[in-house]
Formats: sequence, C-alpha cells, structure tokens
Amino acid sequence: MSKQPTEEETINALVMEIRVLESTYNELSSRQGLLERALMENRAALDSLAGLGDKPQQEVLMQIGGGAFLRSPPPSTDKVLLSIGASVVIEKPKAEAVALLEDRSREVEKTIMSIAGQRNELAQRLDSDRQNLNSFVSRQSED
Repeated sequence: MSKQPTEEETINALVMEIRVLESTYNELSSRQGLLERALMENRAALDSLAGLGDKPQQEVLMQIGGGAFLRSPPPSTDKVLLSIGASVVIEKPKAEAVALLEDRSREVEKTIMSIAGQRNELAQRLDSDRQNLNSFVSRQSED
C-alpha cells in the first residue's frame, strides 16, 4: 500500500524545495552578474581598440592603480594580446582580435539569455510553491 503524505510532510517538503530553488536562483543571479561584467569588459576592450585605431597619434592615459595615471604615447594596435584562459595569452592581428572579442561577446550574451530563462522558470516555480505553501498553512491554521 502506498502511504499518502500528511499535510505536515507536504509542507516540510515544500519548504525544503523552496529553499533549494531560492539557493539555485541566487546562484544563477550571481553567475549572470559575473557574465554581465565580463560582457561590459569585452565591449570596453572593443571600444578601446576601435578608438585607438581611428585617431592620429595622441597621448593616452595608462592607469597604474590607486587612481593614478601616466601619460603615454598610444600603443601600437597592429597586434593585440588576448587572454584565452589558464594564464595563456596569444598575440593576434587587430582584425582577428576584434573578431575573437566579438565572438566572445556573442557567446556571453547567449549564456546570459540562457541563465535569464532559467531564472524566470525558477521564479515561476518558486511563486507556485509559495502559493501552495501558503494555502496549506492557511488550511492548517483554520483547523
């Protein structure tokens, strides 16, 4: 014979599921935030490469930390050094570097959209579970 769970067991199961869903939702939110910062950094790099190549020789400011800058002649943008992970850096011609950065940006955008979709699904499940929990608790308080 299968035993039906009591209302108290159902409430406890809902509370546990809500906790797990909230934890997962928070983790996804954290990942999305990291990816959004990475995307902004990627776009800033693309903007910098585009800006350096269009203008005649001018001074640029190099940040050295602590809010301090040094004036410097613009660096050559013929070749760009790109980090590809695991502390590995490769040198690419500017056009290839821009293409790689644009590809990276597209991949990050896709991942952000995927995570946003997962977060929306979790939010709907959380809302549904909370409504179910509230109905069980209100039924128990009426008894």
